Amino acid sequence: MKNFTHNRVAFAVTAGTMFIINMIPQAHAQVAGTSRVAAWKDDKKSAFLIMLDDSIPTDINVVIPELQKRNLTATFYINPATTHYQKAKDQWEKELPALHGVVYGNHTMDHQGLKDFATADADLAQVNAIILKAFPGKEPRLISFAKPGVGKDKWTITDEDYQKALAKNNLIAREPATGLNAAQFNNLKTAEGMLAIVDQGIAKGHVRSILFHGVGGDWLVTPTDVFTAFLDGLVAKKDQVWITDHISAHKYETERKTAKVNVLESAPKKIRLELKDEADDQLYDFPLTLITDVPADWKKVQVTQGATKTTVAPTDGKIQFDALPNSEAITLQPAA
Repeated sequence: MKNFTHNRVAFAVTAGTMFIINMIPQAHAQVAGTSRVAAWKDDKKSAFLIMLDDSIPTDINVVIPELQKRNLTATFYINPATTHYQKAKDQWEKELPALHGVVYGNHTMDHQGLKDFATADADLAQVNAIILKAFPGKEPRLISFAKPGVGKDKWTITDEDYQKALAKNNLIAREPATGLNAAQFNNLKTAEGMLAIVDQGIAKGHVRSILFHGVGGDWLVTPTDVFTAFLDGLVAKKDQVWITDHISAHKYETERKTAKVNVLESAPKKIRLELKDEADDQLYDFPLTLITDVPADWKKVQVTQGATKTTVAPTDGKIQFDALPNSEAITLQPAA
């Protein structure tokens, strides 16, 4: 008898007649509810961060207006004790936090370095208090930190005490390798050079960032026309890249690395999922994007997690939605 490679076939012989009594395909259809966690929010290919240091005048006069025109997000690292910050204190602490896409990071009070644990703890906590007051909400929460560029004589804190001060104040240090200063790197002196950094992130699926000190004025200057051309090029890539702030990208990446989706129920009219990760729920509370298989006859799908409800339309038998890890079960049902 021949061996069949695509089907398992059983035969019975009765009264000289051969009947096929069982034929079971080896390949099984995808189970409704099968899900993957997107590498980045909204299933974008990478994440990109715009960073600006020192809370300087051109942040207010040039950068933020240009970001607002394009609905873009950036992280501004503030030094509240500096003269230029104090001159615009009301803007930094009352007006700018109300704008879409404006996020603050901690850059120490006066950009003069850190001496030891006690002085570092007091300094960082003071900046945090200003940020938390400007952006009221859940506490404790993570805040981005940027180490100021100072001489060794002003940065005498040990690495151990530095890490301890960051942890006590829920600060996440940005990675210096990705925080390239546009004004100091030849390949970042043009919009094309900056956009090449974005393209590298897209190609590798990584987070990338560019750091600015002054646009159109102040110090370590990037010309305004170069900056705006870069922003226009970045907007053109929004279908591929998630343009966000440092902490949002950090939370998403941290949660995603250990996230798992379990199918609790898969029925013709109802799917229940469980999304879990190993991150600390108190500090890591960013929704993850899921892509889930649903039955072919579901034309619209209602997604429910706790009090959150949304309706999405499938594409090629899959839906895309956001869900919070370690929270209530996620229920998917065909929507009327």
